[in-house]
Amino acid sequence: MRDPEALYELDPQGMAAVAAANAAITSTATAAVAGDVPVTAASGLVLLYHFEGFMDAGEAGGQVMAHLLAEGSPQVVARFDHDRLVDYRARRPAMTFDRESWVSYEPPEILLQLVHDATGTPLLVLTGPEPDVEWECFAAAVGSLVERLGVRLAVDFHGIPMGVPHTRPVGLTPHGNRLDLAAGYPQWFEKAQVPGSAQALVEYRLAEAGHDVLGFAVHVPHYVARSAYPAAAVLILEAVQSATGLVLPGHALRERVGEVYADIEEQLSRGDDELRTAIRGMEGQYDAVAGAESRESLLAESTELPSAEELGRQFEAFLAEHERGAE
Repeated sequence: MRDPEALYELDPQGMAAVAAANAAITSTATAAVAGDVPVTAASGLVLLYHFEGFMDAGEAGGQVMAHLLAEGSPQVVARFDHDRLVDYRARRPAMTFDRESWVSYEPPEILLQLVHDATGTPLLVLTGPEPDVEWECFAAAVGSLVERLGVRLAVDFHGIPMGVPHTRPVGLTPHGNRLDLAAGYPQWFEKAQVPGSAQALVEYRLAEAGHDVLGFAVHVPHYVARSAYPAAAVLILEAVQSATGLVLPGHALRERVGEVYADIEEQLSRGDDELRTAIRGMEGQYDAVAGAESRESLLAESTELPSAEELGRQFEAFLAEHERGAE
């Protein structure tokens, strides 16, 4: 493996901003020890990361990242070498031709940025296209940044297509080695083998190195998985907020939830009876499972929910359809 730290370039101004943020955290920690502020407010920077191009049903993770960057006054801390990581022929960057010459080029960017929550608390976000190659080197590079920048918790998130109805509360599957920060969610399955991702490998390698990691897979109705589903993004924001103590309001996303539900109902009213019947069946399955609070594994019950193997096939089908759409 090549030197992971050669895979990114640090921005001096961004690094200075992180140093100032860490100094403020240290000051808060000193006050916490003295009993002036809650200790939980003085633990270190949080890293949130999500990459475009892999599985993100309902654009759940993408909507969250767009919201954080739009509201958080982002400042670049590190730039990854996209020339090494991105296959341009698979995801061709946009270029603009005007009259007789090329006038602009929009290269893909994988950026680590410092943003702030609604109270001014600093946090880090890492986003951009999912690397096509050098996953191990990329994961090691992220690990080096986690150590260099004093990250206390790394959190990733995305949407997954599930056989659940839009008429019921959105579900969530937490994962990682800090599940104590996301207690109370039911376990939907025990074991499944699904296509891997750079995002999952980063979580795996960070946990392997002893770092605290937490992930959220939000359940999106499979029949709307190709469209933006703001209810899933709102649930991710709420879960991240609960786990980290950050204040991440999503007013614009919440306003879109009712609009999207109304759009779905309107389309269903003009659709075929088969889909409406399928949704009623999913409602019955959901209600049967939701009433079994004492069960350890919801997919182990007799209700006709998908098995782990079927879930893996759903993931693969979603990815195949996503790739065909991109082409």
